Amino acid sequence: MTTVNYILQPKSIIIYAVVLITLFEATAQVFLKKFELDRHHTYLYLLLGVALYFIVCGLLCLCYKNKGGLGKVNLIWSCMSIIFVILFGYIFLEEEIKMHDMIAIVFAFLAIYFANMD
Repeated sequence: MTTVNYILQPKSIIIYAVVLITLFEATAQVFLKKFELDRHHTYLYLLLGVALYFIVCGLLCLCYKNKGGLGKVNLIWSCMSIIFVILFGYIFLEEEIKMHDMIAIVFAFLAIYFANMD
């Protein structure tokens, strides 16, 4: 199997789409948090957050089109969201990462691992 054929397989497309979903959702959450923290309520943050969630919906449809199971796609997306949102909060919003956050990240990685054992 060539590299191009592997990349275009439904399972690979689902993995790439879920990674993009997670990145877009985490970025959208940062924009929405900035919108709420901004004293002048710059609506650009709100519009960017909503636009990114719109893209998330399109990518989710792509997952389902490529035979991604509802439960498995959402499990991986949710776990990756835990990881990315905690990290994005730390990087972009200077939020503190506590021990229970680190434990949640470890369990999220374990959930992704066990969900993909088939």
